[in-house]
Amino acid sequence: MNNLEKISKILLEHKGKNNKITSKAIANKLGIVEDNTYSKTRKLILESAEKYKLPLAANNNGYYLICDDSEYMDYMKNLDSRIEGIKLRKSIITKNYRR
Repeated sequence: MNNLEKISKILLEHKGKNNKITSKAIANKLGIVEDNTYSKTRKLILESAEKYKLPLAANNNGYYLICDDSEYMDYMKNLDSRIEGIKLRKSIITKNYRR
């Protein structure tokens, strides 16, 4: 079993926003040694979600599979808010740079 399949099986045990798992915990289960950013593991988690068509959500506390409309809507609002925050930062930096 490859890492993407292992990750999908791990994520399937973490349904609902009250049942999160961290990238650190996933890395530990897979035996992946990383720095504190867990960038390799986070990339694999996203690849696994795409390959296995998992409704993956994440926040600062970990990953979970969305299991109802409420969780889906909450996560979409969270992503929209993050997009707006990035747009605002981009605008501020651009304005300040051009001065």
